[in-house]
This record gives sequence, structure tokens and C-alpha cells, in this order.
Amino acid sequence: MMLLSAVVVVVMMGMGVVGHDWGMGTCPSPQSFPALDVETFVGTWFVISQVDTTSTCLTMTYQKVSETQLTVEKSRQIVLLDTLKIKHLNSYTATLDIPNGEDAAKMRVKWPLNVAGKADYTVITTDYTGHAVVFECQQLSPFIHRKSAAILSRNPTLDDTEKQRLLGLVEGTGISLADMDTIDHSACISKSEAAVNISIDEETLKKLFSDASTNLRQVVTQVANGAGQFATTITDFTRQLSAVEAKPEDGSSVNNYSDIEILE
Repeated sequence: MMLLSAVVVVVMMGMGVVGHDWGMGTCPSPQSFPALDVETFVGTWFVISQVDTTSTCLTMTYQKVSETQLTVEKSRQIVLLDTLKIKHLNSYTATLDIPNGEDAAKMRVKWPLNVAGKADYTVITTDYTGHAVVFECQQLSPFIHRKSAAILSRNPTLDDTEKQRLLGLVEGTGISLADMDTIDHSACISKSEAAVNISIDEETLKKLFSDASTNLRQVVTQVANGAGQFATTITDFTRQLSAVEAKPEDGSSVNNYSDIEILE
């Protein structure tokens, strides 16, 4: 299970690289949805379309932690494990900070595997019961940024006319519609049906790397101890060999190796 978790982490890090549009200059700053009612917005949303992804059964579940913070759990099936016929679910939880309660639709997000830190996270539009559009952008340097967007629905499908309207809002952020992939929700499984359920957040990620570090230290210690013991054995052997080959004062020669002990 630990090995599979590590594989998923590596896969997800790769997905994090490709799941964005890259751009020059500063992040776009789209208009946020006015007076977002966080209490009504939270809950589970199905991702209908997202930038550059091969994931299936992708959902976003928002939960309120406090007046200034939410969490968002991204749950999905990874195409690599789908191909291997492994019934699985992978969830990935981020924190969303709300710096200004009067503009709650403008947030800051921190994903566990994003080594570059926090990114801007904006709810562009929502009707709370049917659809929403979220936009994310991270300034990596004064000259470059990466951005992503997702069209959300309270149901696994969305009317095509409505989807096209929402894609227009996405295009307004500078994201190419050619990079927006449709998410397949036709063969999704529940948590109870999943043979493997891998959940990654800040705490589990710390534990994963801590366990890996501990195991590595144990291996290094064992190798070092083994090398030290081997060196000691060779030294003892050499000393004993020199002692038994030394000639007595009467000039006779002694070659008795019976007292030499080799440690294994």
C-alpha cells in the first residue's frame, strides 16, 4: 500500500505539471462572483471540464472549516490505474484561505504537492444548485505564471448550451479552449467499491515522506554497520595471521590457523 501511495504521489506530481496552461507575465485577474454565499456553495461538485487532464470521475467537495478557511477535496480515478484494472479512488485535499470576507469568491489555495506554495483561486460564477466556474493561477516568477480552470456541476452531466456559455467565461481568462478536457463520469465507483482508496493531504504526505526517510536511514545504518563489522573482521584476521606465522625464538616454523575466527 505504501509503494502504491508513493507511485500515486509521483503520478500526481506529473499531473500537476501538465494540468495547467502556462503564460508570460502576471496572472490574469478575472472578476470574482459577487457576494459568494460560502454556506450554499460548499458541498460536492462534479467536474465537467478542466484544463489538460486524463482523470475520470473527477469531483470537488468543499467544506467550511472556519469563517476564513475552507478545504477542497479533489477525488478522481487515475487513468493509469484504470488501465491496470485496479478499482481505486484517489482523493487530494487542499486548504482554501479567504483573506477578505467581503469578497469570499477570491481565495488562496495550497495543494500538498505544490512545492511553489499558494495560488490564487477564484469562483468566477455559480448558481449554487446547477453550475460553477473556478479559476486558479500561480505566479511562479515576475515573468511567468500557470493557470487552470474547471467547469463544475451538481450533476455528472451538464446541458451543452450551458457548458458552451461557461466555456466562454473560461476563455476570457486567457485559457485556450483546446486545452479544456471533458471528464468522463460514466464508469465511476463508490468508496465502498474501491479496492484501493488513497487519500493525500498535508498530514498523509508528511507521513509518507517521513516513513520513506526512516526506511532509507535504516538501510544506510545497516549498510554502514555491515561495512564496519567487515572491516573489523579483516583487521582481526590480519593480526591473527601475522601472529601465527611469526617464528618462535628456537627457529622452528609454526603454521597453526586453528585459532583464527572469522565473523559472518
